[in-house]
Amino acid sequence: MIEPRIALVGAGWVVRNVWAPLLVQHNAHIVSVIDPQTDASTAFPAMSPGPRWHRCMSDQALHNCNLALICSPNVHHVQQALRAMGQGLHVILEKPACLSSADAEQLIRCSRETGAELLVSAAAAHRSDVRAMAAARGALGTLHCIDVSWRRRRGVPRPGSWFTQASQALAGSGADLGWHLLEVALHALDYPLIDAALCNHVPATADEAQQQATWRGDQGPGGAIEVESQSFSCLQARGGTLVRMSTAWASHQEHDETRITLYGSAGELCLRTTFGFSQNRIQQPSLTLTVDGTQTSLAFAAEDNLAPYRDFLGSRIASLGTCAQTREHEYRKLRSLASAMSALYPHLTPSCTARPGH
Repeated sequence: MIEPRIALVGAGWVVRNVWAPLLVQHNAHIVSVIDPQTDASTAFPAMSPGPRWHRCMSDQALHNCNLALICSPNVHHVQQALRAMGQGLHVILEKPACLSSADAEQLIRCSRETGAELLVSAAAAHRSDVRAMAAARGALGTLHCIDVSWRRRRGVPRPGSWFTQASQALAGSGADLGWHLLEVALHALDYPLIDAALCNHVPATADEAQQQATWRGDQGPGGAIEVESQSFSCLQARGGTLVRMSTAWASHQEHDETRITLYGSAGELCLRTTFGFSQNRIQQPSLTLTVDGTQTSLAFAAEDNLAPYRDFLGSRIASLGTCAQTREHEYRKLRSLASAMSALYPHLTPSCTARPGH
C-alpha cells in the first residue's frame, strides 16, 4: 500500500465537505490544493501542516504528490488527468470523468503507458441499497430494460457558477446526476458500450436560477443556467437492453427522489431512495422484488451520506498500483460510461472536451 500524498485539484463544496475529511481519515496527507479561487488558500485551516496552494496545475503544484483527486470544472478533467498521470501520479477523477469515448481512450492509453492508476469516483455503486440491489440481480433472469431517474425538487448547483456555464460544465443534469445513475445501470449490465441514444435535454427556465441546492450553503441571488436543467433519454446498450433515464435539478415533485427499476424475464426489482446530500429526502427508502405478482421487501443497512464515499476510498486506496484486475475493470467502466455520454451529448467532440488544464 502506498502512503497517499494528495494533490486536490479543485476546492469546491464536495472537496471541502466530503473528499478532504475522508482522505484524512484514511491517513492521506494533503500536500497541495490547486484552485484559482483565492479562498482555496484557506479552505482547510484545521490541517497541520497546511497544504500548499496553487492557482493552476504545474510541476511545482504536483511536486511530492503521488495521487491527484480531480474535482475541477468538467472541461479540465481530461487534460489535468493526463498531466498528472504523465508525472507519475495515480488519478481519481470525479464525475463526469469525460464526455466522449475518444477522451476515454486517451485517458486509458496514458494510464497504460505511464503505469499510473486511473480511477473514476463511484460512490453510487458503494451504497448499501445499491449493493443489496446488485445482490438480488440474479433473481431477475435476463434484463430487458432498466429505468433510472434522479429528480430534485429544488437542487440547482450554484446557479451562475461553472456548474451552469456551458463553457465549463459542458453539460447539465444529464451528466451531473445522470453519471451516478448510469454507473448503477451499466454496472448491472457488466458495463457494455452504448450504441445509440434518443434524448430531450430541456433548457432551464428563468425562475430555476432561484431554485438552488440549499444544502450546499451557496450564497447569492443566482445567475444564468446555460446547460440543461432536465434531461430525458433512452439509451440502447450493446446486446439490446434499454436504459431509460430522467434527471432534473428542479422539478414539481415533493421530494428529491432517486428511483431505479430493473425489468427482467423472471422478475422486477425497484429501489426508491435519494442519492446525494439533499435534506429533502425520501424518508423510508425501499427495495422491492416482484416475481409473478408477489412483492417482497428486501432489507439493506442504514448508513450516513458519507458512507459510500468512505467505502470507495477504503477499497481503492489500499490497492493503488497493485491490482491489474482492478485496473482493467476501471478501463471497462470508463469506456462504458463515456460511450453513454457520447451518445447523450454527440455535439461535444473531443476537441471541445480536451482543453488545457488550469
